[in-house]
Parts: sequence; C-alpha cells; structure tokens
Amino acid sequence: MIRFLQHREIDKAKWDQRLETALTSRIYAYSWYLDVVSPNWCALIEDDYESIFPIPIQERIGIFYISQPLFTQQLGLFSSEDSNNIDAFLRTIPKRIWIRSLQIHNRLENAKIKNNFELDISPDIERIRKEYSQNVKRNLKKAKENNLEIKACSNDLLIELFKQNKGKEVKELDKLAYVTLSQLLERIQQKEKGECLGVYKEEKLISAAFFSNCLGRSVYLLSASNSSAREIGANHFLIDNYIAKYKKDSLILDFEGTMIPTLARFYASFGAEKRHYFLINKK
Repeated sequence: MIRFLQHREIDKAKWDQRLETALTSRIYAYSWYLDVVSPNWCALIEDDYESIFPIPIQERIGIFYISQPLFTQQLGLFSSEDSNNIDAFLRTIPKRIWIRSLQIHNRLENAKIKNNFELDISPDIERIRKEYSQNVKRNLKKAKENNLEIKACSNDLLIELFKQNKGKEVKELDKLAYVTLSQLLERIQQKEKGECLGVYKEEKLISAAFFSNCLGRSVYLLSASNSSAREIGANHFLIDNYIAKYKKDSLILDFEGTMIPTLARFYASFGAEKRHYFLINKK
C-alpha cells in the first residue's frame, strides 16, 4: 500500500537506509539533503519503506504545490526492485496539492525529457583521457604550462567566485538561495559526502568546484571560474585531476546536465554520455 506522509511522520533512518539500497540512488533524496533544500518535504511510502518517493512541497497564501527545489536536479521513485508504477504513486498525492514542477529519474510517458551528462570514471585515467576531445587536450596542455595548483577550497570562496562571474546571469539565485546553498554544501561536508576543490595560480583562486561523492557517484554540484581561468583551461584541469586523484569510490561523474548547447558540448568533450530525466509540469 502506498501512503502519503507529512514531514513529521517520516522515519528518516528507514528512509536513508532504503535510499542507500535502491537500484538507482541520488544524493538529492537523502533526508538531510531534502531538509535543507525543502524543509517541509513530504513523502510517498510503499509498505514498510520498500519504495520511497520524496515530495517537495511549498505553501503560498494557503495553496500547496510541488516545486522542484533549487540545487536538486532529480528526485522520483527509489526502490530496491525495478518498478514502473510511477502513476500509482502520483495518484496517491492528495488532490489539494498542485504539481507545479517535479523532476524525476524514472521514465514517464507524456513528461518532458531533459538531458543529463554522465561520464564513466571507473576505468584507468589514461583510458578515460583517450576519449577527451582535442579541445580538452589543448586546454590541459595550456593548464600544465601555467603551473596551476589544486588544493582544498572553502565553500564561501567558491560561492563568492560564482557570484562574481556566472552568478550575475542566474536571476533565480537571490540572497536566500545563496544562504540555502551555503548550508547545503556545509551539510554535505559534515556527512563526509563531498568536498570543495580550488585551482590556484600564483596563490590566487581562479576556478573551483564542489563535488559530492557517495552512492557510487560524484556530482558536479557547483563550479565557478573567472575569465583568466577560462583562458588557460583551469576548469578542464580541475575536472581531469578530480577523475585522476579525488574521485574516491565513485564510478560515475555526473555533470548534472543542461539544455544549453554550449554547456552540453563542454560536458560531452570529456566523453560524457547523454542520459535522460523527466519533468512533470501541470500548470
């Protein structure tokens, strides 16, 4: 039986145990991750947590709706068994709750297809490098010539670098969103499931990224580079070194995908392959 549970009714220990044994798992669905990005999240639970489905709920002037949280690419149904019973779960959501937007990893008919890019990083690094595009190889050569250094970087420095560069173009990231982002990266580090790495040239931070690392997958959660970094291949250098030295137990590097052609080409240039996830949007 599938039940809809309010936030206070969820057994988070059982929830996280099921996520970690699910056939397809994502860091975004950990209870502690959801607590940061969607504090009032609810859930669909099958029997005794045999299958779980997070429901990120928001409320505005008495209207309850589901909206995909920032910094959370995809949620959906997580189970230890193959299940295509997505419709049954969606029908269990109370009718008073409107689905504004929900992105799931499960295939669903009539849902909008979105692109993700994933790179298999389980082989030896030299084998992976053979699949790099000529552009990536040129940028790695430039980076080597500039004597760049990679070392741990604070989350605050990464976020500030992002604000000063790409952040100026991302209108949905307001002051509250950056507070949430800071809390999220800190929580991931507290759980020992991610790290922030920076590229330095002459002791100056020019590029940085936060990689989560759990459930057999590294997620390229946030990155930032200034103009000089882009000219000398610092971001390429960081990704290549992460694969070679910092990936720990990850088998997949998840670039989180994009529908922007230039970014899609960037991810594909490392040999990453396109994967799909799905958007439910009922306006």
